[in-house]
Amino acid sequence: MDLEFYPTKILIVFGSNIKKAREMQGYSISDLATSIEYDRGCLSALEYGEQNIKYQTALKLARKLNVPFPVLFSRNYPNILTSGNIKFSGNFIEDDYLLVFIENFQRIMKSKQIKQIEIYGATNVQTAMISRIINHKVLNPTIKTLYSMAYTIDVEMYNLFLRNVREEDI
Repeated sequence: MDLEFYPTKILIVFGSNIKKAREMQGYSISDLATSIEYDRGCLSALEYGEQNIKYQTALKLARKLNVPFPVLFSRNYPNILTSGNIKFSGNFIEDDYLLVFIENFQRIMKSKQIKQIEIYGATNVQTAMISRIINHKVLNPTIKTLYSMAYTIDVEMYNLFLRNVREEDI
């Protein structure tokens, strides 16, 4: 992972992947935005990494584009769909990705002996927000907040959305 925390990096990766998936599917920005009830201008800004997005909206985009949710956060999209290291079906699969993220995050945080206060120190995300996410009190966090959590435990964000990921795979 990067030595310095730049939360906009994940927005650039995510936005670029949305744009690639949208273009591969033949959707215009307007059509995609309308289909998920999202502002066209915000979707355009998202594709350029200029717009933060909530988890539920990201999930809607993955569902509509029929793309595996975790790969939208990969710097190697679309190559990862054919990678031999991690298996993806190539299609969207319904899952509680936020729950998977939290479970993986907690497991890795515990194994690396990282405390919640360290997340704040590295990223300025309040410990109360992290606690509310972990305790399922916040069900629609922003992508930047989730990226902050992933950054602090030094794990690529897409890995935290994968079920049955082993620490040695990370």
